[in-house]
Amino acid sequence: MRRLVILLAALNLAACAHSSGGAATPAEAQAAAPKPVATPEARKAAMEATGLAAAGNNEAALPLFRAAWEGGVRSNNMAYNAACAASLLNQGEEALMWLGRAADEGFEDVAHMKKDTDLDNVRGLPGFAAVEKRVAEEEAKQLKAADPALRDELLSRMEVDQQVRMTLMKSNFQDEAAKKKLEEVDASNTAWLKDVIAKKGWPGQALVGKKASFAAWLLVQHADKDVAFQEQVLPMLEQAVARGEGSKQNLAYLTDRVLVNTGKPQRYGTQMEEVNGQMEPKNLEDPANVDARRAAVGLGTMEEYKASFEAMRRQAAEQKP
Repeated sequence: MRRLVILLAALNLAACAHSSGGAATPAEAQAAAPKPVATPEARKAAMEATGLAAAGNNEAALPLFRAAWEGGVRSNNMAYNAACAASLLNQGEEALMWLGRAADEGFEDVAHMKKDTDLDNVRGLPGFAAVEKRVAEEEAKQLKAADPALRDELLSRMEVDQQVRMTLMKSNFQDEAAKKKLEEVDASNTAWLKDVIAKKGWPGQALVGKKASFAAWLLVQHADKDVAFQEQVLPMLEQAVARGEGSKQNLAYLTDRVLVNTGKPQRYGTQMEEVNGQMEPKNLEDPANVDARRAAVGLGTMEEYKASFEAMRRQAAEQKP
């Protein structure tokens, strides 16, 4: 199945969101065309399908993936997961169709695609190589950078960031060694990125490429022990978004992070906490209108966001070794 990098970027772990905050950028061929507005029913179907597929119930998941797509959900991650479900059910033609859709929507993790055993049933089919080539081409676009060394370091640090968070999540946040490792990783990343920004400014897409610029945002998002640094970066990210080099969703996440970390009500409800076993948003500004603010930056409703945490918990639990 698709790795949880983008999903975990949105999780409010101890120091923690594709997706999602930092979802992958759509392919250029699709970017100019307006996307359908996903219905609430379609978004719910997508979440249910993801949870069912993570639990191995691909037969029940696949119809829900279809309903979600028809209802307007156009996520490259969802399309990829649907391809995995179809492949595992030996429905090769449908799996290739879903892979094509994932490529259309900007799926770019060719390394994962090459090693994913869920796709073993379709690798030899006519058309698979062509889709793999498209994914590789999209990845090459997102990796194009003026400073490839900095790009590679950012991507490497993001990979470690996500690995340690996945380990902690799989332990239901009980692994003390993972907690300590998380603190060490975040401290190292914060110190390193502060130095980079002091010397080169914000690592925007022109400098390090789209993927690595997302990685820079993620490291800032996790720099909770240095709120002044997060505050320093916030206007830089605002400027990047204004230039078309940043994500409104990522900006919303960092805005809320800074507000919460400075003792103020958050605006978009992205920062969550556990209350009586349920995930709830931390102190909210004008709760009655939070969904309108979320919609304005391309985020789903609070109800859907809460449900996504439960889906991610189930998926992480299913991926335990």
